[in-house]
Amino acid sequence: MDMKKALLHTCFIFTAIILFIIGSTTGAFAIGEFSIGINGGVTYDPNHLGPYIDHQNREWKAAGGDVNQMDTPYAAVAGFSMRYQFNYFLFRIGFHYATPMQDIKGEGGGVKYTIDTYQASLPATIGLILPLRKRTYFFLGGGLTYHYAYMNIKTDPGGETRFADAIAGYHFMVGAEVPVTDDITISSEWIHQEGRSIPIEDDKGSGEKYTINVKGDILLFGINYYISM
Repeated sequence: MDMKKALLHTCFIFTAIILFIIGSTTGAFAIGEFSIGINGGVTYDPNHLGPYIDHQNREWKAAGGDVNQMDTPYAAVAGFSMRYQFNYFLFRIGFHYATPMQDIKGEGGGVKYTIDTYQASLPATIGLILPLRKRTYFFLGGGLTYHYAYMNIKTDPGGETRFADAIAGYHFMVGAEVPVTDDITISSEWIHQEGRSIPIEDDKGSGEKYTINVKGDILLFGINYYISM
C-alpha cells in the first residue's frame, strides 16, 4: 500500500471513529455539542520555499550583474471545520487551502523566474478543552494531516518544472473560543504542522527531483455555528 492510500485509509478510519463517538454518546448520555465553522488567516512561506529562494538569490548575486531578488511569500489561508465535543474532549476534521498573497518573481543573469505554489490540507485533530464558562474556553490538541502540495517553476528563457504530491504529516494546535450569541462563537487558533514528501520527479520530464516540506505555522480566525443535538 502506498503512502496516499495509507493516509486516505487513516482519514477514513478517523472519521468513522468520530461518527461512532457522536452516535454512541448522544444516544446514551444526550451530551456533547456539534459545530461547523469557517476560518481564515495567514501563514508564512507555504511549502517551505525559503531555502530554495535564498539559494537562487545567492547564485544570482555570485554571478554578478543586475539582480531582482525573489521574496519568500506570506500566504492567505481559508478553510472550514467540523467538530464534535463532549465534556473535556474534542474531535475535529478541517480543511485549509493556502496560496501566496503576492507573486513570487525574480530575475538574475538574464533569466526570469516565476514560482506558483499552493497547499491543501486535511487535519484530523483530537484535543482537550479547558472551559471557563459555557462556550468560553481554551483548547489544545494534535493529530494527523493529509497534505496536497504543488510547486511550479517557470524560467524565461528556459522551461518549466512542476512538482506535486500527497504528503503525510502531523500537527499541534492551541486556541481559544468565545460566544457571540447562544449558537455562534468566534475563535482564534495557532497550528504548527510538520511533514515532507519523498524526492518527487518533475512532472514535465526534466529528470529533476525536489522534496517538498510542508513545515510551517498557521494563524487562523474563525466563526463557528453550534447545531442543536
